[in-house]
Amino acid sequence: MKFRVFLLSLLLFSVKIAACKCNGELSLQSSFKNADLVFIGEVYDVTEVPSGFKTVQNVLSKISISKIYKSNNDAGYYQQNATLFGSPLHSCDVLFTQKGKYLIFAFDEKDTGFLYSDQCFIQKRLDQLSSKELKELESLSTQYKKLSENSGSSAYTNLIVEDFNPSDRKINEQKLEIATLHQLNNKYRTIIYISVFVVIMLLIALTSIIKQKKQHSNR
Repeated sequence: MKFRVFLLSLLLFSVKIAACKCNGELSLQSSFKNADLVFIGEVYDVTEVPSGFKTVQNVLSKISISKIYKSNNDAGYYQQNATLFGSPLHSCDVLFTQKGKYLIFAFDEKDTGFLYSDQCFIQKRLDQLSSKELKELESLSTQYKKLSENSGSSAYTNLIVEDFNPSDRKINEQKLEIATLHQLNNKYRTIIYISVFVVIMLLIALTSIIKQKKQHSNR
C-alpha cells in the first residue's frame, strides 16, 4: 500500500514539474515587465527546509542586494537584503542553490515576506551578463522610474498587475496552467484537423479504387 502511495505521489510530482511552460519568448524586456523586483544580488547563504516530502527539500536563499533596477514595493523593503524561497513542488520555481552574484527577477509574496523567482524569467549569473544586456537593463530601469514619477500609481505598474498579477503565487500558477492548456488545445485542434483531412483523403482514394474495380469487372 505504501509503495502505491509513493508511486502516486511520484507521478503527481512529475506531472506538476512538467507542467511549467512559459507563454511567449523569454527576454529581458518581458522578464522586467512581469517581475515585482529586478536587482543584482549575491546569494551568501543557502538553507534547505522540510517540504512535507522526505526526499524533497525547499530552499531558502539569503541575498545581499547591491543594485536595484525595479521595485514595486511601496514600503521600501528589500533595499539591502532579501530571502528567496523556492520549492521543487512548485513547477516553475527557480532554486538558487549556488552561492554567487546573480541578476534576479522576482515576485514579492506578500503573505510570507519572501521573494520567489520563476523559470519564465531570464535568470543569469552576473558574470554571464553582456555589456549590451546591462545597458538594456539601465534603459528599462530609467523608463520605469520615469513612468512611476509621472503617474502616482504608475501606469506601467497597473499594466503589469492587469496582465500578470504577480503578487499572488496561486494566480500566477493558474495563469501559467491556463496558458499551457490553451497551447495544448491548439495542438490537439491542429492534430484533429489533420487527422480528419487524412481520413477524408483516404475515403476519397478508397472510393476511387472501388469505382475503378467495378468498372473493370463490368467490362
